Amino acid sequence: MSFSNEYISAEDFARFNLRDLNTRPSWLKMSPWYPSDSWTIDRDADIWLRKVLTESDHTASDGGYTGVSLWNFYWKGVLMFVTLKTIETTGGVGQSCWAKKKLLSMDLPDDLKKDRARILEDLEAALIAYKDGGVFSASSEYSLTLEA
Repeated sequence: MSFSNEYISAEDFARFNLRDLNTRPSWLKMSPWYPSDSWTIDRDADIWLRKVLTESDHTASDGGYTGVSLWNFYWKGVLMFVTLKTIETTGGVGQSCWAKKKLLSMDLPDDLKKDRARILEDLEAALIAYKDGGVFSASSEYSLTLEA
């Protein structure tokens, strides 16, 4: 499996109907909706991951970052929403980084529940490839602990 961070081409934007996907879901009660124009993708495996929201309160004195983020996770023809919470991070620009994230939710269809372990492995692999910022990653190395 080989994930790469790249900007989404116009062809892929149309192929995956991201215009509709970029519409803020009515159930979403989190912060402003700014889906990324880049993703972490493994074309051979038919898997991609795209960050669509980082929860924060911009009126708070510290920016209000909660550590909660919402992602589109496309796994072999099935699109899911994944919500993660960053628990802890170490490292910085140009350094080796590590993060601990907790899976808060994943809208896994019933017919894929038998594949949950494999899906979580692929999600973790995509998050590791995403590193600390996808196409904007500035870490020299990255590792992750994902609590599911």
